[in-house]
Amino acid sequence: MKFYCILKSSLFLAFVVINTTIFAQNNALLQEDIEFSRQWESKLNHATSPNHSDKNKNDKRHHSCLSLVLLEGEKNKKRLTSRLQKLLRMYDERPTLDFFLDSPHFRFHYDKTGTNAVSSTDTNNNQVPDYIEFMATEFENVYQKEIENLGFISPPSDAEEGGGQDLYDVYVTDLQQGLYGYVAPERTIGDNPNSPETETQAATSVLRVRNNYEGFGLQNDALKVTAAHEYFHAIQLGYNADTPSAFALEGSASWIEEEIYPRVDDNFQYLNSVFNNPDVAINYDFSDENDPDFFDFTTQWYGSWIFFQYIGENYGKEVVRIFWQNLRLQSELEAFDAALQTKNTNLNTVFEDFFVANIVLSSNSAANPFVYARAADYIDYLRENSNSERVRIEGTMNFSRQSTTWRSNQQGNNRLMRFSADYIELNTQEEKLNVEVLRDNLQESQIGIQFVALQSNGQVRVIKNYPNQGDFARIEVENTNPNDKMYLIVYRLGNLNDDFTSQQYTIRIYNPSAPLGIEDNLGANNYFKIASNPISDNLRFVYQLENQNIKDYKATITDVLGRKMISNKPIDEPITTSKWAKGTYFVTLLYNQKPLAIRKIIVE
Repeated sequence: MKFYCILKSSLFLAFVVINTTIFAQNNALLQEDIEFSRQWESKLNHATSPNHSDKNKNDKRHHSCLSLVLLEGEKNKKRLTSRLQKLLRMYDERPTLDFFLDSPHFRFHYDKTGTNAVSSTDTNNNQVPDYIEFMATEFENVYQKEIENLGFISPPSDAEEGGGQDLYDVYVTDLQQGLYGYVAPERTIGDNPNSPETETQAATSVLRVRNNYEGFGLQNDALKVTAAHEYFHAIQLGYNADTPSAFALEGSASWIEEEIYPRVDDNFQYLNSVFNNPDVAINYDFSDENDPDFFDFTTQWYGSWIFFQYIGENYGKEVVRIFWQNLRLQSELEAFDAALQTKNTNLNTVFEDFFVANIVLSSNSAANPFVYARAADYIDYLRENSNSERVRIEGTMNFSRQSTTWRSNQQGNNRLMRFSADYIELNTQEEKLNVEVLRDNLQESQIGIQFVALQSNGQVRVIKNYPNQGDFARIEVENTNPNDKMYLIVYRLGNLNDDFTSQQYTIRIYNPSAPLGIEDNLGANNYFKIASNPISDNLRFVYQLENQNIKDYKATITDVLGRKMISNKPIDEPITTSKWAKGTYFVTLLYNQKPLAIRKIIVE
């Protein structure tokens, strides 16, 4: 009987513990969903805000594409509150309209009276409004260029929806002020039957456009770029409706506007987002929503079209198509890298060149590969809208033999995200100089450095180093010309889409003949020297160090390109250099993997 009571009590206690744990877990998930709902509603309100149409060149406000918000809501529907689920359905539902017009690939649903009515102008008296006929012509032009010319796959059919015709449905209605149009995902069908490959996350969709574009500048142009942009969203969902980021979706959809309708230039309104904020991740995404400055950078998604433009011009438009094909099975960065490898390059190299192109901003072939065909138009737009003619300069460094430093957390704005860059103008009369970049947080991502000289003949000189993990970026610059415009580009690459954190750093410029070193952290009465320098056969160190365990001190040696020669070598052992190439090398002294000093050695 006593055993039964103990067992009963134990079971009761276990029941309480288990249920308390489940409740805590469920409550945590509930709180996460509530926060997700709050953030999603904020994005929805932002996208549908009435101040988003770019009415004229002086209007600094931008529109945001509702398609992106609806896609995120659809993918996370179960996490939304019941109220927001109803709101999402309101955007997803197909309206009932009285008339339709079929073109070879589309069915346009519209009204002649009521709230959704289009203009009644009918020049040829065929009972179809001119507005709808113009729309049909432009959508067919979009289809021709995006599907047949550029080779993207057409969206999967919605079968019985929209009247049972195997045509893509476009609904023409009275949208909220500020909305150009949007695509709403409908059913995830897995494989898209319109492609020879096998998709796993393809989805059907429906497209909505405005019944007029009053207040959107030139109305016909607004309709054209909306057709190009929004139909490309439908194409994207035919490849993968699950994993693409805002960067992939909106960057390439804004890029396609330029491909289909060059010189309309509606997407120029986003140039400022990238050129004024080069230190914000070019692949900024919805997943960066925990960034406190999130809503300051949401147009970065659209402004990233300039990156797709750079790739299309310098490596071929087909790279973008291959990228979307790769997204069937690969992560985003892998898909982009694989697409560029078909052109014998890679994503990191292209990013480095892209950063240079944005300071060069030239169409002169002498500057290849750092060119844009329409660089002069970008300069004109930037000059008119941001009082600048190229990417924003973070700071200036003046160097005249004496070592000088520049700190991002003091002279800069404390921001350098993944796949972004800071630009420092360099003024010097010195023929030779060395540059090194030291990360403030040694455990974080590495940082690269590029020296860029814009020469009077239009050519561009670049010296760069993106170090191995744990190393510092260092470059040696010789034969500088004081007549050149010189810049330093400090940049980060990466392998994550969802890291919005910023890295802080210090730039140091010094004379090559001066003693080399970061600001030594050896402590008073301590020293670390090279026994003899230059060196021919063996490298030995002379030192006095405060810690009694000499095994805690290691030496790492790199060449001038940042390539490791020796890693974590005990400093009390000689290092053979007889087989090394003649030249300059750098020794980094580490204590428990923390850099204390850097010394330069010359191998003869």
